[in-house]
Amino acid sequence: MWDELLTRFVLPQGSEDLVKEYTLKQWGVMFRNYKSELNSKWAKKGLDPTKRYKITAGQWAVFLDQRSTEDFKALSESKSKLAKRNKYHHHLGTGGYQRKLAQWEQEDEA
Repeated sequence: MWDELLTRFVLPQGSEDLVKEYTLKQWGVMFRNYKSELNSKWAKKGLDPTKRYKITAGQWAVFLDQRSTEDFKALSESKSKLAKRNKYHHHLGTGGYQRKLAQWEQEDEA
């Protein structure tokens, strides 16, 4: 995927490592969100996403098998209970606290 991306975009000289790190991180976040959406909007409702997404019936069957194991259900339930205990949900984004420190320091100086 990275090689395909480089055929479509011209990156500034010396920025390839930074762009690659950010891009791979974003792809991971996007893939996690995609799987979450497949689970919540399709698998839990018993719907078939093969017409809407580029996913084959075999891939969907494997996905459903993975989501229907007892281990997955137990883990999902425990994480759901843990999330419900949060009184204040964070709004720092995927970078977290460390990425916001520099921004906050600049705002304090201004």
